Order: sequence, then C-alpha cells, then structure tokens
Amino acid sequence: MGVFFNDNNAPKTSYTPSELVSEMKKREDILLIDIRESHELAQGGIENALHIPIGQIPEKMGTLPKNKDLVVFCHEGLEGKQVRNYLKKGGFFKVAYLKGGFTRWKKEVAESIIA
Repeated sequence: MGVFFNDNNAPKTSYTPSELVSEMKKREDILLIDIRESHELAQGGIENALHIPIGQIPEKMGTLPKNKDLVVFCHEGLEGKQVRNYLKKGGFFKVAYLKGGFTRWKKEVAESIIA
C-alpha cells in the first residue's frame, strides 16, 4: 500500500483530476468519496466512488478505513477541501481532495472514466 506524498515528503492533500487518474492507474487502494447530494448524482459520477452526502460525514466517519488513501470530492472543490480538513482533524492521515471537484473532473478526464 502506498501513500500519496508531495515534494516535502508529507502526504499530499489535494489532486488535480489528471494527477488522480495517474495515481489510480498505478494503485487500487484509493477510496474516492463523493460528498455531493443525491440529486447532484444525476450529473454523473466517478466509477467506484463511495457516495456519502456531506451532511452524513460525521455519522459515517467511523466506517471509513484509515488504512486506505481517501480522496474526497464535491461539485466544485470547496466542500471537498472542508471535508478533507474535517477528516484530518478526526484522525485520518491519508486524505486529500479533488481540486475543482467533479466539474473539473468532467472537463479534464476522458469520458470512458466517467460513470
């Protein structure tokens, strides 16, 4: 199992869509967490992402694995960053967020990866 690291040898805290796709091609131990609301899922999603609406994060936090790298994403990135910070305060060491959220993902990633 690997850990995302940045240039300072600390765990990475954010990814662009292209960085995340590259990492996902190399590893299978990444858990994507989609924190968008249920009605937003009609816009599409990222294959195999776990859907936990943002309001349910506190109650579901105890069910998340601490032995996997977590990448949180929302619609445009702001809430993903906030949830990343919340999870870090809750004891998750290996957690990052997707810069630009699902909106940026759709623009930058090949259609074949979008669920």
